[in-house]
Amino acid sequence: ARLTELAKVWQGAGHVAGSAATVGVVTPASDDARHREFVAFDHGQAVMTMMIAAAGMGIGSAHGWVVDQDQARRVLGLPEDQVLAWVVSFGYPADRPLQPVKNPNRKPFEEVVHREKW
Repeated sequence: ARLTELAKVWQGAGHVAGSAATVGVVTPASDDARHREFVAFDHGQAVMTMMIAAAGMGIGSAHGWVVDQDQARRVLGLPEDQVLAWVVSFGYPADRPLQPVKNPNRKPFEEVVHREKW
């Protein structure tokens, strides 16, 4: 029931409702735009690391931004000086095991990486 309510923090967070587990990334509220930019970068790194680690264990994941802070506070009991920045849901895929793509449809490395000049 709590994950279903937490999924309502943003229209793109529906994956939270059916997850096996969800991590909420909480941070102090700030009016300082520069501070928010630095924190957003750090959060992105943390979320990416969690998702990569999960994939390495065969666990699927999805992340979502949080728009409705009032809903987040109701569900999680967050104090007013904290905000829920991201939700990251985890679970095993229902239809197949999570596996790396063996032959991804990617351009060759040499076509997308340039050294010292274009």
